[in-house]
Amino acid sequence: MTRINGFNLGVYAFLLTIALSIVLGATAYAGKQQLTAFVIGIPTITLLVFLVLAEVTPRLVKLTGAFGVSEDDAPQAAEDDAGGSPGGMEAGSWRRVGIVYGWLVLYFAMTFVFGFYIAIPVFMVLFLTIESRLIPVYAVGVMVAAGLPLYIIFRLVLDIPLWTGILPRILPGIIGGGTVPQLN
Repeated sequence: MTRINGFNLGVYAFLLTIALSIVLGATAYAGKQQLTAFVIGIPTITLLVFLVLAEVTPRLVKLTGAFGVSEDDAPQAAEDDAGGSPGGMEAGSWRRVGIVYGWLVLYFAMTFVFGFYIAIPVFMVLFLTIESRLIPVYAVGVMVAAGLPLYIIFRLVLDIPLWTGILPRILPGIIGGGTVPQLN
């Protein structure tokens, strides 16, 4: 029998409460304001419910293997014997934390320089091929399947202009032309 992590459940419940309050609060708005909260909030709530279910029934974790999540990525409990490392962190886990932060910095830098329209697809293909070891053709397929609906929803349906990057204007509204406010 596996032990349920109460801390994780508490965090998920807290995040679920925030997401639900945002979505329910959006019912007071009209038009695109309401639709934006629903488009972002409902998938967030769905994923949080999935996390709660995965925490309560660990057999669901095996189903997430298709999404590149493995049980090796889960945090390990501290060893009770003298061989355990201080703070309950395995020697390799700090390396993993560094890798994750490296990916985050790369994503933010790419988004700042190239904008969302270039950074998201390139980052997805890089991450899926390098980190998840997905075949590049499949990575491009996943990128198109995930990226195209986002583009359609945010740019065409909601008409929300996304950051185009700090590069000089190459394709107006898509690549380049973003300005950074002056720092005084």
